[in-house]
Order: sequence, then C-alpha cells, then structure tokens
Amino acid sequence: MSVATGLIVAAAVFIGVFIELANRTLARPSIKPLVVKNQFADNPDAALRHKTLTRWSRAGLFAVGGLSLVLSFMGSMDAGKLIATPPPPAPLDSLNNAATEATQVVYATFTNDTTVLLQPYRLREQAAAQQFRATKAERTKAAQDYSGCGDRGNKWCKKKHRAILAEIDAAEADYNATIAAIATERGTTLAEALLRRDVALNKSAGKSDAVIATATIKADEATTEAKAKAAENGYIFAVLTFAGQLVFYLMFYLILTIEAGSEITEDLEPSEFSNLPTVASDLKAVVAHRIERGARRLIAYIFGERERLDKPLPYVSLYHDKAIDETDATSVMMAEGIAPELTETEAVATSHAPGFYRASEDPHTTRKDATPLTHLHSKKPTQKTVTTPDGKTLTKSFVQSRVKMYRQRVGNAVSRAKAQERKAGKINGKTANAIINNQTKLEYFSSLLKQVK
Repeated sequence: MSVATGLIVAAAVFIGVFIELANRTLARPSIKPLVVKNQFADNPDAALRHKTLTRWSRAGLFAVGGLSLVLSFMGSMDAGKLIATPPPPAPLDSLNNAATEATQVVYATFTNDTTVLLQPYRLREQAAAQQFRATKAERTKAAQDYSGCGDRGNKWCKKKHRAILAEIDAAEADYNATIAAIATERGTTLAEALLRRDVALNKSAGKSDAVIATATIKADEATTEAKAKAAENGYIFAVLTFAGQLVFYLMFYLILTIEAGSEITEDLEPSEFSNLPTVASDLKAVVAHRIERGARRLIAYIFGERERLDKPLPYVSLYHDKAIDETDATSVMMAEGIAPELTETEAVATSHAPGFYRASEDPHTTRKDATPLTHLHSKKPTQKTVTTPDGKTLTKSFVQSRVKMYRQRVGNAVSRAKAQERKAGKINGKTANAIINNQTKLEYFSSLLKQVK
C-alpha cells in the first residue's frame, strides 16, 4: 500500500469516527427538548440559554447528519461498484491478431500465385534468349566466312555478308517482339492476380471490421448493464444507510422518552462489583501464584521438606485441649505451642484461653509418630541387578542396552556379508569374525537379561 493510499484510509477512518462521535454527542441535547417540554419555565434566562444551545445543537446535528448521508451515499455507490461483477472487455487484441493473420494469409497466397504464374513467362524468355544467341552466333560465324573475300573486293561476298547481317538483325527484332509479347502477357496475368488479391484483402478487412464492431458493441452493452447494476446496488445501500441513521435517531428519542416517563436518572449507586479487577490483573495473579507453587515444589524436591514449626508464636486458633494437665506448665507449653518467653503461670493461665494455637489439634502439624512421606520424592526405586559368572553386578538397564547394541551390530554385519557375497561371491574373513563375535556377545547378554526377568 502506497503512502497516498494510507493517508486516504487514515483520513476516512478519522472522518468516520468524528461523525459517529458527533452524532452521539449532539443527538441527546437536540432530541431531548422534543421529549421534555417547557424546561426551565420558571427561569427565563436559563430557558433562553437552553433554547440557544438547542438550536446550535440541532444545526450541528443537521450538518453532521447531512455530511454523514452524503458520505454514506458516496460510499454506498462505491460499494455497489465493488460488489458488481465487471464485464469482460472486448477481445480487440485477439480480433486484431486474427485480422493480421488473415491479411498475411492473403499476401502469402498472392506470393505463391505470382510465383507459379510468372514461372512459364520466365522460361519462355529464357528460351527466346537462348534461341537468339544461338542464331546470332551461327550467322556471325557464317558472315565471317564472307568477310575475307569481301574485303578483297569481291562483290558477291560483300552482298552475302550484308545479307547475313540482315538476318541477324531480323532475328534480334523477332527476339525483341517475342520478349515484348511475353512481358505483355505477364503484366496481364499479374494485374489479374493483383485484382484477386485486392478483392480478398477488402473482403478480409470488411469481415474483420464487422467482427470488431460487433464485439465492441457487445462489450459496451455489458459495461452499461454492469454500471446500471452497480448503481442499483449503490442506491439500495444508500437507502439502508439512511434508514439506519433514522433508526439511530429514533432509538435516542425512545430512550429519552423512557427516561423522562420513568424518571430514570444516570446516578449509579456503587456496589461491590463496581471495581472488579481486570482480566489482565487476574491473569497476572494466577501466573504469579502458579510460579510460586512450582518454585516451592522444586525447592522441596531438591532440598526436602523442612519440619513445621512446633513451637511458633501464639497464633489465634479455635482449638481447645481439656485433657492437658493445667498444672503441668511443660505439657501446656508443648501442647499449646506457646513461646518459651511466657512464664509458667502465664502458660497455665492461657491453657484454655480461646484463640491460641494448639499443636496437638492442628491437622497440618507433623506428629512424631507419623511416618514421613519421603518415599514420594526423595528416593528413586531400586533397579534390578544380575551377577555375572566372574562376580560383576550389572543393572537391568545396562544389560538391555548391551543386548540392543549387539543386536544392531549383528544386523549390520549380516547386511555387509550379504552384500559381499552378492558382489564378490564370498564373505570377507573380518566380516565373518564380526558376525561370530557379536552373536556370541548377544547370546551372553540375552541369557543375563533372562536371569534378571
């Protein structure tokens, strides 16, 4: 998204928020005088100020409402254009390409036709030229035979020489006449071919123009129909927006009517639910509590649980122990958990005093005869072991790891042996020894594992 587009979107959002807030702010003072009549009737000055404020509020509401309607109408028309299906454009490029291809076909046909038509005339010109050259060469040689005696003054030779030269001139004249006739016929044939080419070109161009005109007309009709559909959708959205704004003002009118009729005020009485913590604060407290509990469990797991204080400061409690000998200060202090700073008289006097901590009745106090639950976290269960023939003690997990390792080694060695046998026809001695040794180890540790089970 470009910077200009971002600025336009930001401006649109700002204008929308401004119009919404302005509607909500100006609607109440503008509509309330229609519900509550004769306000400040006993105070003319206040009534005049209220009337002026109401007029300005309504003017502002009309301005904001009109602006909202205008912008809503524009947005509705744009929305109608966006949801409308755009018509497909006229395929002018493909039609022009087809017309160009048809023109090229006509020119190619004309070229082929002229090549075929002009070939016979070219052959006739070549034949006439060859015949003239042959005749000229033959008669020139004959003239040379009489030129010698003619030069010595023989009249007959001179006459014969002139006759032969005349024949050469006559042959050249015939050749020129033949070439002219061939050129005339060739021009006529070429003109006919050109005429046929022009007719074909005109026909192709007319057909292409008709197809392009038809496609353009259809595209224009589809575009007009799409614009009409978009405008129809835009008008529908505009009507819905106008109706929604009217419903907004009507709801304000109804709310003010209900408040005026039931004498509802906006003064709220605070309760215990008025200042509840936020979801974020609750989440923070829960996370902190869980972290603290986890840290305490981790510390207890690593360092063990500490003994609870059997001789704390005198806590407030509801426990009573009447079976304790009140004359025995030591038993009273032990049972009550009273601090040793108290005297025997104070300890005996407070033996039945309500509100003091009694260790014997506290269910959370660790008793001396209770069995500590240290086996839950302090010690790990003992693993099973097996003794080898040479006196070594091995655990079950160690034996299982060895069985798994040697089983993998046996499988790898067997795979190498099969590959060697397939390629070379025999198994390498090192591979065979590896199979035997690992198989022996596997059987040994497998027997130990059976003893453990």
